[in-house]
Amino acid sequence: MANIEFDSEKVEHYFKGEYSGKDESYINEVFCDNSKEKELRKLLSRQFSELRPEEEADGKNLDHILYKIHYDINTRLSIRKAWSFGTISRWALSIAGAILLPLVVFMGIKNHKEASLKKETWVEIKAPAWTRAQFSLPDGTTGWLNSNSSIKYGGNFSTDRQVSLTGEAFFDVYTDKKKPFIVHTPEINVQVLGTRFNIASYQNEKTVEVVLEEGMLVFNDPQMNQSHTMKPNDLVIYNKTLKDFSTEVVQPQKYISWKDGKLVFRNDPLDVIARRLERWYNIDVELNVSSPEKFRWRATFVDDNLEEVLIMLKRSLHVAYKIENREIKPDETLSKKKVILTLRT
Repeated sequence: MANIEFDSEKVEHYFKGEYSGKDESYINEVFCDNSKEKELRKLLSRQFSELRPEEEADGKNLDHILYKIHYDINTRLSIRKAWSFGTISRWALSIAGAILLPLVVFMGIKNHKEASLKKETWVEIKAPAWTRAQFSLPDGTTGWLNSNSSIKYGGNFSTDRQVSLTGEAFFDVYTDKKKPFIVHTPEINVQVLGTRFNIASYQNEKTVEVVLEEGMLVFNDPQMNQSHTMKPNDLVIYNKTLKDFSTEVVQPQKYISWKDGKLVFRNDPLDVIARRLERWYNIDVELNVSSPEKFRWRATFVDDNLEEVLIMLKRSLHVAYKIENREIKPDETLSKKKVILTLRT
């Protein structure tokens, strides 16, 4: 067996809180070195096993700890600040994305130890702007988060399969007939046993969209005490203002293609196009067009930048565009890039 290429005693002392500033710098270097990943995983897995109570020794699923981290981690860690362990833990739990690092295991152990001391704990997975994040939940459910989206679930998830969603997510739910899977948004709930579906519930939008690809789910509006059983290819659009919903039969692929990196329009009106461009490119769109429902578009884009899409939009429809760059706002934060769409003269 190859020799361990780092000081395992320092790692163990660090985990126990017995370390100096010099040791902390050493730990940062170790966890930034991908070549040490394999041995780190072995060490941390052993520590995690020692931490768990006897009754939790079997069947513990750690997928929710090992979710993927946004590539921004490499950039931030390269700064090599002497972060406190608590700061790293809070930061990493808010990021999801493209790669896995042993650091996540280490933070998972720390969080599990803290969780055992609390009655109620929460795990939150986020996809920052411009990213899509794949996730795996403790019960075997998998899925994707779209840009500026997050899911949150309790530490008792193995017995109570409920998640809260902000933004957009695709779920491939693991079947468990004894434990329904429930997704909560601020306006609606959906309940399933095992199915594949997509929910778009952004705070700044007027509607919530639920589309079912496979299986069956129950859509519920708690405020109005309404429910609707959805079948494959069903789309439910919930109007937040009217507190009512409509249904139609659609092609689900149009609504879930975002997880495969595709931006798909199928006879969509201009106002819907504008809203989806805002989500996809993290921009603001100002629509100065009367009767936008008269302007419809069919197109598919893969890895195209914003201006390439706008050029095609201009060529296909009688629409002009103007791009306004980001500006510093009074609170010294940067505004989003803005696109203004108007009718061509």
